Amino acid sequence: MRVENTTRALALRLGVTALALAASPVLLLAGGPLRRQYLRHAYRSGTRGLVCKEEGWVRPAYFVATNSALRVLCLPSERLLGKIRHAGLPSRRHPTGDAAGDDVDGTR
Repeated sequence: MRVENTTRALALRLGVTALALAASPVLLLAGGPLRRQYLRHAYRSGTRGLVCKEEGWVRPAYFVATNSALRVLCLPSERLLGKIRHAGLPSRRHPTGDAAGDDVDGTR
């Protein structure tokens, strides 16, 4: 999207905020992992950046990545996920050291 058209940019920004508020129950519960995956996709290597000042354009993903309402709504699930990761969940290994469900010869 060209930066010169500020009306479209404002409409897109308001649309992202409205959709974030409409999807707030989902974002409160699972927004953290969804947002992190989206940002990883938007910033992956081999793609154009979100903003190109030389050419004067902005990708619509920029408005999603920088939206304050979306970030705030995803914060509770981010914090919960961080606490779970920090606490360290037990591994799925069988108590004998073999992977759960594996026989002695390694077959299931």
